[in-house]
Amino acid sequence: MKVLLDTATVIAAIKGRLPVVLRLAQLKPAEVAVSAVSRMEAEMALRLAPKTNARFARLLKEFFAAVKVLDFTEAEVAQAVSLAPYLPQGADALKSFELQLAATALSHQLTLITSTPQRFALIPGLDAEKWA
Repeated sequence: MKVLLDTATVIAAIKGRLPVVLRLAQLKPAEVAVSAVSRMEAEMALRLAPKTNARFARLLKEFFAAVKVLDFTEAEVAQAVSLAPYLPQGADALKSFELQLAATALSHQLTLITSTPQRFALIPGLDAEKWA
């Protein structure tokens, strides 16, 4: 299985949350990817929490060096646009970063690992799982 980790899953891995660590241990680094958006969110969270930054900055840097970080390119833009008819509107609408994650996972044929798989239930062809 090849996976795309969302920000919450990356943070759980860095903090040593057992369910996530055990699942990651079953995969090769080449089978794990993170979107550039999730990387940005994780690094911003560290900067906004100086105590956490001191504890986890090195681990986060090593983590991102070991996995693929995927940019949001024209292929992902096209994928996101094609999802428009399937997306809920109003209060249930996906946030832009969620749409970017879904499009990235679909473009690269990855299973999205997220703390909120139910948010992605209406997207056809997207596999989403919760590990923690």
